[in-house]
Amino acid sequence: MGFIKKFKDLLEANLNDLLNKAEDPEKMLNLYIEKATEELKDFNVQVNRAVADELLLKQKMEAAEKEITSWMTQAKVAIQQNRDDLAKIALDRKQTAEKTLEDLKIQLTEQQTAVAELRENYRLLDEKLSKARAEKDALIMRQRRAQAMKQAGEAVKEVASSSALGDFDRMKDKVARMEAEARATSLSLNNTVEDEFENLKKEAQKQSVEDELARMKAELSKKD
Repeated sequence: MGFIKKFKDLLEANLNDLLNKAEDPEKMLNLYIEKATEELKDFNVQVNRAVADELLLKQKMEAAEKEITSWMTQAKVAIQQNRDDLAKIALDRKQTAEKTLEDLKIQLTEQQTAVAELRENYRLLDEKLSKARAEKDALIMRQRRAQAMKQAGEAVKEVASSSALGDFDRMKDKVARMEAEARATSLSLNNTVEDEFENLKKEAQKQSVEDELARMKAELSKKD
């Protein structure tokens, strides 16, 4: 039963350990299930051979029973013909066949026990393999999710720490400064225009004063 122990050890291996140790976990798990499947097929061949041996024993038992019947018939014929010598030979052969039949019965009982045990072991191993297949699929999906999350995290980390992101921030600052300068320029321009209009008003006022002074002087001169 060394094969059964080997197969059970294989199926009872820690699949999580396989994931941790393998460079390609998915490939490793598929190979693991493939190997277990092939070994279960080989085990099924052994079960079938055991069943075939059981059938062969039954055939030998039927042959032994027929031989016993045949020698018994021949012994009766010999006795009827007063051939005790031949009757003894026939009875001796019959007893040998009976002993063979008893041995075959013992072998058949042992073989039937072995076949039943092999079939039960095959059923248990097949269940373990089915469970391992389901666990394999779940582990592969978990491994894929973990790998995708890890790659996404590394990508975010790389982008966050990259010089490109720093350049982007600096460009934002530059644009903000340009906008501030534009607003300052516009404000400065508006102030300059207002100042010019104010100067024009002041000049106009000065001229008005000069004109009024000239009129007053002219009026005073006429009175004199």
